[in-house]
Amino acid sequence: MLALCRCLPRPNSTRKYICRSLHLHYYSTLSSSRREQVTIPCRSNGHITLRQVSAQSDTSLFHPLVASGPAPAIILYLPPGPLLPTALPTVDVGAALSSVTSATVVQINYRCSHEHRYPTPIHDVLTGYDWVLEHLVLSRSFYRPGRNINHRVKLAVCGELVGGSLAAMLTLTECRLQGPYVAAAAINEPIVDWVFPEDDGVDEESVADRFSSFVEALQSGRKPKAKSKPCPTSFSTFAENGILKASTLLKARNNLFRKHDDYFDTFASPLFNFRTAGIAVPSPRPKTPADDFAELSLYERDDFHRQQMKMSSLSYRLQNPDMQAEETAESTKKPRKSHKRWPNAGSGLRIPQMRISSAATSPLSDQVGEFARLIQKSIVAQEIKTVEADGDDAAKEAAYMLAERQIYHRTSESMRLWSLGQTHDLKHIAHWFEQILQ
Repeated sequence: MLALCRCLPRPNSTRKYICRSLHLHYYSTLSSSRREQVTIPCRSNGHITLRQVSAQSDTSLFHPLVASGPAPAIILYLPPGPLLPTALPTVDVGAALSSVTSATVVQINYRCSHEHRYPTPIHDVLTGYDWVLEHLVLSRSFYRPGRNINHRVKLAVCGELVGGSLAAMLTLTECRLQGPYVAAAAINEPIVDWVFPEDDGVDEESVADRFSSFVEALQSGRKPKAKSKPCPTSFSTFAENGILKASTLLKARNNLFRKHDDYFDTFASPLFNFRTAGIAVPSPRPKTPADDFAELSLYERDDFHRQQMKMSSLSYRLQNPDMQAEETAESTKKPRKSHKRWPNAGSGLRIPQMRISSAATSPLSDQVGEFARLIQKSIVAQEIKTVEADGDDAAKEAAYMLAERQIYHRTSESMRLWSLGQTHDLKHIAHWFEQILQ
């Protein structure tokens, strides 16, 4: 299994291992069919399947098409994951993409369920991506007679919902300046921030706190200040969206992540490449007692530890009275959202062209819009630094225009999911991919 780490350049040994592990009996192909399926072992953690849909009937995984024309473009498609209601009819997005483009569409059927929690979906997508580079991209583009060996191979990736989150992750980590790279991405309703607004800890003072503040204001002769109400979020405003409910997202998060720390990772929440979460990682989920006796034992043990901590804290404060005020202020200090620089200098990455779409009535609308804005901001900062034009207004304006062209964010009135039949959008995306991958 691939080790999930923050060091972006992954070693070639992973790809070599996958290549050695793939014997002929792992393949299930039909040379006369437009659809072919491959089973890929994930080391000691089961396997995943890749489904290839090619516009050319004689294309084979074993014998890549060698022709006088350019090698077919490759589009990676990541399914939406376990969020859509089973009662809703779905369409084959991979086949729909292939029907309107000459590109080869590879669908990575990553595992994502209560049995296969994060980071398994991330590992699966990276394993599938490595397999494509090893068996489709390199053989078609690097080793074809007459091909310039220095020609850089470009791929495209698309996905929605959980697949959109994974597509964003893959795009931001595989947009390399050398070798094959993701040159374009189309993501629809992606979950780029699993820390939903309900977790942001909207400051709700207790009755005692509000009364204490009121008394202090009266004693000092000041008029009590009314706290401004926070702006409503799309997550709460459109919590009852008919296709994707906020409760569905919260339930999915509990099922797909073992620990709270897991969805604070940048691979799971790509938005955190560009800013901090803004809240502390919640405490671990309490263990469920097996029976009443276990529950009583757990309560007594927790109560004992709680009393010991109070006694220890009281003793320390009596000995160090000056430290009490500082500790109180530090403990009540709320983390803030702060911007982060991405890509980091020297990372060998450059953000590619992206099309990001969401609905104004989606509970994910706020985070998707913020994701697009932060990427644009990163591109502007990178461009201004590249041309060293801190005081050049014309260069700044050109950088902003480039960022808007490179990261296109479209907002629709209602939710338009590809897997629910909105294939018209796929036609534009497929043609856009072809223009970039030429």
